[in-house]
Amino acid sequence: MDPLANLRDIHLPTMPGFWPPAIGWWLLVIASFITVSVIILRIYKYWKDNRYRREAIREINQLLIEYNRGWSTSQYIVDLQYLLKRVALTCYPRTDVAHLTGESWVAFLDQTSRSHDFSMGKGQSLIDGHYLKDPDIDVEALHKCSINWIKHHRKEARYD
Repeated sequence: MDPLANLRDIHLPTMPGFWPPAIGWWLLVIASFITVSVIILRIYKYWKDNRYRREAIREINQLLIEYNRGWSTSQYIVDLQYLLKRVALTCYPRTDVAHLTGESWVAFLDQTSRSHDFSMGKGQSLIDGHYLKDPDIDVEALHKCSINWIKHHRKEARYD
């Protein structure tokens, strides 16, 4: 007689169930949710904070369309100056921006965009171009220079 014949067969434990997950999985889900939420909020804040830039670019493109329809160059410069000043007043203190004209205005534009497009480039026409009856300037280059400033000026820039 075989004493091992009376033994029961080996029973394997059942597989653990999917639910409830272990604490590590809960922590991973919570951390992922927080990370995705923070990323979405930052993207939304960036988009909202730069709304004025998108609107200004739409307006400046409309100015170029109007110029191409027959506006005078001096009218384009006056309206461009007005638009750039409005953009600057949106993100810089009024006391620092509102009084700027001529060379101090283009110096401000250069300092806030880390360029020399306005004081040494095509933007020089903003100094006195609106005083001339029919200024001879490259409107396309001035337009590109101004769009570049709208897109890339620094809000936190220090200027003197």
